[in-house]
Amino acid sequence: TVYAPEGQRAEVILSDGTKVWLNAKSSITFPNQFSNKDRVVELDGEAYFDVTHDETNKFIVKTEGYQVMVHGTEFNVNAYSHSDNFETALIEGSVEVVSNATNESIMLLPNSRAYEENNKLLVAKIESQDQFLWKKGILFFEKQNVEELFEKLELYYDVKIEVRNKEILTHQYTGKFWTKDGVEHVLKVLQLRHNFKYTKDNLNNIIIY
Repeated sequence: TVYAPEGQRAEVILSDGTKVWLNAKSSITFPNQFSNKDRVVELDGEAYFDVTHDETNKFIVKTEGYQVMVHGTEFNVNAYSHSDNFETALIEGSVEVVSNATNESIMLLPNSRAYEENNKLLVAKIESQDQFLWKKGILFFEKQNVEELFEKLELYYDVKIEVRNKEILTHQYTGKFWTKDGVEHVLKVLQLRHNFKYTKDNLNNIIIY
């Protein structure tokens, strides 16, 4: 098992040559050597896969709610076990997404994504490749509500954000941040556009007011 802690990333090369980029607070479990059958890994969090093609042995990513099955392609999976969100975005090739609960499956075409909404899998177009910049250590937000932005900061930096200034939650934000600059850098940039103050204690609790 390889784990990438909050605010960091990890790169892994599996025994078949498949490359995996792990986002913050993500873990992947895999065998030292794949056997002569399906290549199975388990993911909790977000990862970008560049899978070595093997027509005989499928590559399967198991998450808490879904399985993603391919023979060789590039795709991104976002499936944190403590979050209700699930998404698989396909860059090239083809993938099959299968629900563990219902066995429902969806085949994705390049430049499309499958995501969960109301316990159903839906498909939509990938609007921007910038969402995968996290591989390079860049957090990207595009027209996201500040509330959603704070939720991602909690996830990536292992902080708890309490918002007492509810007015700022309705605003949207587009921008990019280096992960290594830390959560307080993001907050200071947001302060340039929105009127709020914050405090942070030694237990990683942040209060916005």
